[in-house]
Amino acid sequence: MGGAHFLVGLGVMWFDVNLNSRQTAVTPDALRSRVTGAFGTVNYGVRPLGALTGGALVPVAVGGVLSVLWLLPSPIPRIRSLADLPADQSLQSAGLSPCG
Repeated sequence: MGGAHFLVGLGVMWFDVNLNSRQTAVTPDALRSRVTGAFGTVNYGVRPLGALTGGALVPVAVGGVLSVLWLLPSPIPRIRSLADLPADQSLQSAGLSPCG
């Protein structure tokens, strides 16, 4: 986890250095403060939205992981092949009826 944070921080630093250099090079002097202010407003303004989205995704992810719990007491985890199921039971578990 520490290595991942280090690499993310390194990538953000490299991105910021390149972005600021290019932004300074292509922006006319008279507009530099406006461009920097607009970029900063957008950049820092969307971060709370990202935090809210990330906060909403945590319960969704936990719910997705916990949704597997209903399978544990069922016979499904013990099935190793389709041959382990009787023919009519495999059709019923799939929600199909035998065609005759």
